Amino acid sequence: MIALVIILLAVCLGLPLFYAWRIWRLNEPSALSWLLVVTDACAFVALIMLVGRWDMAGFYVRFALLALVAAAAIRSFVHHARRPWAPPFAGFLWTHLPTILSLVAFSAALAYVVSGLLPPGRTIDLAFPLRDGRFIVGQGGGVMLLNRHVSHEAQRFAADITAIGPAGFRARGILPRKLDNYEIFGKQVVAPCDGAVMSTVDGLPDLPPPEADRENPAGNHVVLLCGGLQVELAHLQRGSVRVEPGQDVRVGDLMGLVGNSGNTTEPHLHIHAVDPDTGAGVPITFDGRYPVRNRLYSY
Repeated sequence: MIALVIILLAVCLGLPLFYAWRIWRLNEPSALSWLLVVTDACAFVALIMLVGRWDMAGFYVRFALLALVAAAAIRSFVHHARRPWAPPFAGFLWTHLPTILSLVAFSAALAYVVSGLLPPGRTIDLAFPLRDGRFIVGQGGGVMLLNRHVSHEAQRFAADITAIGPAGFRARGILPRKLDNYEIFGKQVVAPCDGAVMSTVDGLPDLPPPEADRENPAGNHVVLLCGGLQVELAHLQRGSVRVEPGQDVRVGDLMGLVGNSGNTTEPHLHIHAVDPDTGAGVPITFDGRYPVRNRLYSY
């Protein structure tokens, strides 16, 4: 698991730096050649900015990386401003065919990801289920590159939420085993809707990352019945659940604390809504905002 996190960080940080360096050093024979290469680089950087886990790599780091890419593009533009607009057409296509194919592929991938950022036509609006922090969506959106839950019918529109500290990181360390090193661990989980408690679990252990309890996927959790929908709040801290089945709740009532129980690789809050008649996931928003990867909520 830690190897995957390191690879993710290398992609998020290393590739934008590489493309900034590449743009800075460009020496194309024409303005059209320059524009093609820079557009290809920017399409890839934009893709990384959207799909990267910036709670891990640093929420504010990505803005610094974007500034570096922008500075490199401005410097390179000035360098190429007086070049002829276009070289001989046949030679241009042959020389830049790999870049053209790359741009087409990255543009298609970018369009696919952007489609996953858009909320479905009908959503159910909930109150945000956490308090006292700056929270960021780690898994959320309508496509697999943004949300690993989309292949699961009931959890298709689920969101996994972490928190970031003052420096913009979700934890002290890459994948620390000490749960207190995660910003979200122990944060208050509150009812996102008025309703009644359907079921609870509150006796499973909080495991040190990357250990996971695959036999109890939701871990300690609360399931609410709100307006005919089942809303699940999962991976709560052992002994923290404050409600019982049959109890009525109002928006903002304390449900429990964020933990690391169940099938989870690190502390976070998992939430999804299900139509009990069909078993299908229902798209949700929090205070009118669709929870997609890297979206920030402060409460």
